[in-house]
Amino acid sequence: MTAAELAKWDIARMNRTLLPREDWEEMERPVQLADGTHTSYGLGVSRTLVGDRWVVDHGGESVGFLSQNSVWVDDKIAIVVLTNGDFAGVQDELTERIAEIVLPKAVQTNIGEVSRLDDVRTTLVKISGGKFDPALFTDNGRYYFNAQTLDDYRSSLRGLGPLKSVTATRPPRLRGGFVNRVFRLHYAKKALTLITYAEPGTKGRWEQFMITP
Repeated sequence: MTAAELAKWDIARMNRTLLPREDWEEMERPVQLADGTHTSYGLGVSRTLVGDRWVVDHGGESVGFLSQNSVWVDDKIAIVVLTNGDFAGVQDELTERIAEIVLPKAVQTNIGEVSRLDDVRTTLVKISGGKFDPALFTDNGRYYFNAQTLDDYRSSLRGLGPLKSVTATRPPRLRGGFVNRVFRLHYAKKALTLITYAEPGTKGRWEQFMITP
């Protein structure tokens, strides 16, 4: 695949075009292992949290070249690195250095939004019990939490023991028209991270409600 072809598909991934939105989401959804963890790998691409941003990427290699294709979907930024050497991992180093230059650095920390700790705990307890209130979620949120996803959440969290506490790891901030909040979930046996995106306001519907290690 040429750089021009990669650029076309990266733009399509960011805008959710060429393929149905649900196909992009299925491709990027990490496969969950039996013990509740995952390898960040979906269908041909990896989706990982780098700093406080989600990046979808995939590397390539063969005799004489190395490549890296990384897409920050929320920021609408893609970086493609092609090298004429098959050693040393320079493609990863270049991607990191370019990202430091092109990714937005300004973060709004005083946007008049509250942490919504009580809402998070209430929603989490419901989902952990296999219950789902569609009125609390946007169309995308309702689509994600199908019966299989709810069962995965319930079965994965059930073995961690009671939820001891929920703490906000940083102030809310605006991202892509939604309010991004990140929490640390302290269970009896393990601590996890919850990343949420919601409509603005104290009763804004959840767009994303994702638990990661």
